Order: sequence, then C-alpha cells, then structure tokens
Amino acid sequence: MESYITEYGSPLVITGDLSKQAFTRYSGHEITFPYIQYDGSVTRRNAEELSESPIAKKSDIIIAIGAGRVSDTAKNVAAILHRDLIIIPTLAATCAAYSAVSINYDEHHAYEASVLHERTSDLVLVDPLLIATGPRKYLLGGIGDTLAKYYESAPVFARLGELRPLSKLAQSAAVLIHDTLLKESIPALNEYDKNLVGKHFHALVDTIIALGGSVSAFGGVPARASGAHTIHDGLTLIPESKLTTHGAKVAYGVIIQLITEGKNLEVESLLPFYQSVGLPHTFRQLGIPFNDNTIRIVSDFAVGQKSRYRLAVPDITSSQIADAIVTAERLY
Repeated sequence: MESYITEYGSPLVITGDLSKQAFTRYSGHEITFPYIQYDGSVTRRNAEELSESPIAKKSDIIIAIGAGRVSDTAKNVAAILHRDLIIIPTLAATCAAYSAVSINYDEHHAYEASVLHERTSDLVLVDPLLIATGPRKYLLGGIGDTLAKYYESAPVFARLGELRPLSKLAQSAAVLIHDTLLKESIPALNEYDKNLVGKHFHALVDTIIALGGSVSAFGGVPARASGAHTIHDGLTLIPESKLTTHGAKVAYGVIIQLITEGKNLEVESLLPFYQSVGLPHTFRQLGIPFNDNTIRIVSDFAVGQKSRYRLAVPDITSSQIADAIVTAERLY
C-alpha cells in the first residue's frame, strides 16, 4: 500500500473493528498509518464527527479499509474534507468500493438517502486473498446485490430507446454480470468452501466489485438502482432485517420487482439459481415476520417519496407490491 501514496505526507486510514482485524490477519502486521474507526452507523452524523477529528483535518488522503459501510463512510468524509481517497475492500459484498455513491442510514440503520459524490475514489486496491478471508454470507450477498444490476437496469434501458455510448457500455456490463454470475457463482463458492482462491473466485470478485460498479458509473441514474434496491430500503425499516446482509435483501427485491413487471417466466428460471446458492425469496428466509404490518411497511415505502421503484415499473401501486410479496412467499 505504501508505494501508492508516496506523494502524500499525511495519510489517514478509516476502518472498523472487524475490518481492522481482517486486514491485520491478512497483512501480518498492524496498520502503521494514523487511523480512526467509524461507529458502524453509516450516518452523516458519524462522517461529520470523523471529519472534525484533528488527525482527519491534518490528512491529505483518506484510505478506507473495510467493506461497504466503511467505504461509504470514508466517501462521505473525503467529500466533506475534499481529500483524495483510496479504498481497500475487505469483502466482496457490494460494489461500494468502486461506486461514487454513499448509502446513508439513520441512527436506527433505516435507509435515509443515496448520496452521489462529485468524485469517486482515486484508487481501489482489491486482493482476492483478503476477500477470501471474509464470511461466506457476505460473498453470497455480493452475488445477490450484483445480480440486481442487470434486472434493475434492464427495464429502464428498454424504455430509453436509443442509448448513448456510455449507457450501451453500462448495459453490456449488466448483461455480462448476469451471465458471469449464473456461470461462476457455484464454482466460486465451491472454491471458497475449499479455501481455494482460483479462477472462479477471481471472476466472482471482479464481477461484484468492478463490473458491478461499472454499471452505475457509466450508466448514471438510469442504471443505478430501481425496484430491487427500493425493496431493500423498505426492508431496512423492519428491525429483524438488520441481521440480514444488504445483498440478501436486494436479491429478494429482484424477485419482487420481476413479479410486479409480470415476468413470471423469468422468476421461474431464476429460482433454481437462488436455491442452488442460497439466496432468499421469502420473508421467512430473510428472518422477517410475514404479516400484514411488515407487508404494509415495505409496500408503502416502495411507492413513497424516496422510491425509485417507478424507474422499473412506472405505474406501480402499493397493492401490487403487497400482492407480489404474498406471491413470492408461495413460490417453491
């Protein structure tokens, strides 16, 4: 890492407790640069607190070591302080290391806002050997979150008509993501389970972090998020969902979006893949109570003020979302 920051005089590492432990085990030594730890909340409040620390104010570059929450917090801090940013992901659970977006939450870890920063990171350093030390559930979540890049952008691109070159690039990346995940996920998970970091695992990590980030980076707002992520955001309002990974909730959202699009054949073809890798399509599998109240919470949010669901299904209604949730619960 040192060789990449020789032009900087005062680097600052932002990390978390588990992220720091993972990096220390992987590297074999403690973090030698000044560092501060975020509080896990991914709130604007915490980013402002970190920005006010004396060592942050003295820094000339921010180095994020961690997964999505650390990355999003570091992006917030770098934006506040107008600093350069390097991100070293410790998990392949999302494309957060590549993306210029921070997903901010409130103090109860309910979704609050998606913030698009003026700058992305200057460098992303990815080592699959480090990624392979993370828990399996986050890798699985990465599969779910990244698969959504295809399903969320497809209906939006279809309605745009003639696409600009960069949108065509994003669309091609989304198709490549879909095909690669369906082909590589199972052999990659098998390598992971055998403590191997082989070609399938490498392909999976590249797809989740780099290809996943490329869709929104080149496609812009139309490719950033629509139905599936809106369902995720609604699920965060249910306390029990906090025990489930971001990607698992997004994967569930893909199924709900497809049902509301009327793409039942696509759902039928996708479910065997979900079952083979362990992605959820029911509240029960997410560990969330299935009742009128939880259905209402998600369905009302999906059509509310913060909703991006209409990018996928322009005329969506709360009752359609609720019906889709019930339908998904009955799927085999």
